[in-house]
Amino acid sequence: MQAFFIGTNSKYIHTALGIRYVTEYCRKRGLAVRMLEATVNERVLSVLTRITEMIDSCSSGDNEAVLVGLEVHIWNRQFVLELGELLRKVLPDCLLMLGGPEVMFQPAKVFDEARFADLIVCGEGEEAVVALLQWLTQVENEGKAEQAFSFPAKRIARDRISSWKTLLPQGIACRDETGTIIVPDKPLVVENLDNLPFPYPDLEEVAAQHKIVYYEASRGCPFHCAYCLSGISHSVRRRSLDLVLADMDRFMQAGAALVKFVDRTYNLDENYYLPMLQYLAAADTKTTFHFEIKADILSSRVVKFLQTVPKGRFQMEIGVQSTDPAVLQVIGRKDDWERLKDNVTALLKGGNIHIHMDLIAGLPLADMRSFARSFDDVYGLHPHVMQLGFLKVLSGTEMERISGQHGLVHMDRPPYEILFTKYMSYHEMRFLKILEEVFDLTFNSGRFSFTLAYLADRVGQGSAFAFYRELAGWYRQKGMAGLGHNAMETAEMLFNYVKENHPEVLLLMRELLRLDVLQYLPNFKPEWLMWRTAMNYEKATVFWRNEELVRNYVPDYTFQNWRTLHKKYALEEFLFNPWTREEKSVFVLVNYNEMCLTRIETSAIM
Repeated sequence: MQAFFIGTNSKYIHTALGIRYVTEYCRKRGLAVRMLEATVNERVLSVLTRITEMIDSCSSGDNEAVLVGLEVHIWNRQFVLELGELLRKVLPDCLLMLGGPEVMFQPAKVFDEARFADLIVCGEGEEAVVALLQWLTQVENEGKAEQAFSFPAKRIARDRISSWKTLLPQGIACRDETGTIIVPDKPLVVENLDNLPFPYPDLEEVAAQHKIVYYEASRGCPFHCAYCLSGISHSVRRRSLDLVLADMDRFMQAGAALVKFVDRTYNLDENYYLPMLQYLAAADTKTTFHFEIKADILSSRVVKFLQTVPKGRFQMEIGVQSTDPAVLQVIGRKDDWERLKDNVTALLKGGNIHIHMDLIAGLPLADMRSFARSFDDVYGLHPHVMQLGFLKVLSGTEMERISGQHGLVHMDRPPYEILFTKYMSYHEMRFLKILEEVFDLTFNSGRFSFTLAYLADRVGQGSAFAFYRELAGWYRQKGMAGLGHNAMETAEMLFNYVKENHPEVLLLMRELLRLDVLQYLPNFKPEWLMWRTAMNYEKATVFWRNEELVRNYVPDYTFQNWRTLHKKYALEEFLFNPWTREEKSVFVLVNYNEMCLTRIETSAIM
């Protein structure tokens, strides 16, 4: 019996954690399995070729049975179903099995769509798949046709699948020859995560390719968010701390750039996660660790500790979704906004941890006014990234059950995204899509902080959402939506927006935009930003030659040559103080090595 597991990622830099766990769990028990990772960006025929060549290379030529397992997620469902149909055509005698969050909870519905599938893994796959392969191998070796199977041409009597219903291991669903679906009583879970092997036997290669390393320290979720599948399995199980730390050592020693914990809520038990954070913070490593946390349950002890960790060591993703109490209640979330706000403010004040916060549009009870309030609440904290997501009504969730009550109309196929609700029209939802595009180009790029802070304050009149709504409306009117824009085009877009709509603030806004461009787009020198470097060339030259003076601002400065200097630093005069916005000439020194800004009094240059 040969088994081949296929993981299809959304990007090349991703890794298929679920398939990796199943593969290594099978190998640990001596089963003959192979794994292949692809991406949805590849041609499906190319992936088909890779799979069939892998199978051919492992063939023993003795009518050995073959099983191919495909992992299905929301981002790859259409691709995988098309791939499965092709596999059935070119490998008519093999067993085709589906697993993953997109199929495990509603196998009957999946069988109806994926007519090629023989088996579906219901729940976590490691133990169920091992039991299945062991059983198939035993039947194959015994060769007792009367027990269910015969073995011509690498097949296990798919036409006699009705015999399986009394023999299949727990956690596996199938469809018999009459079309009847045989489904396990409940999804299977792995109770002891210590039994899971290390999922990266190719870690050195993964690290060298700068891929994201995904990892689970725990499974399950105690919360009941209506839109999420994770809450269906409420049993939270954890891998022993010493095993987790040993795995982290392997990641750090291999030089992995980014390790992302996929734990549903990483910070549930302080006695478990805090020692882990302390260990990682004390390590001598350049690896960054990413966690999804519930910020309102962080204790003051943890917050104080996090303010001390090395810069860039940790990233925190915080799902807020909404700050409207009525919305939170209907979607099953219990968040303490004031506590969350205080904790996030303290973490951002430390300046050492990247903070990513999420909002969801299209939730039950949330109209445009409610969403705007939540937007302003989260924006007011000034996270590094603020993701504007849209509700996805997933099969098997509580949200699907209550969708009729709240008029939730959504896509029937992945990504199952909301189109409109009883509270927010399609036109409003469509506009928020454009606002999301503008917001990603501007705020989430991290390149226009001075400019956007000023415009949100001045144009928004206390509401950042009001400013971005006006900007998005102008952006749509100009026909810019959906075309894709680079950072230089985005800078010009901001300039033109202000020039046309708020000329009274153009002078100050241009100074702030020039500083943003100087810091993050150093080779972009458009005339409309009115650069002043050339006007002060002689004075700037005297400044750079005076090493003693420059060391007041750059302690380790030593003049080498002009080419090296211009790669490391930039000096520009501004007619307004960027920090106070007062009309006063100042010079700003940009240190590109440390990506920092230093204000220099005009008298030091003049």
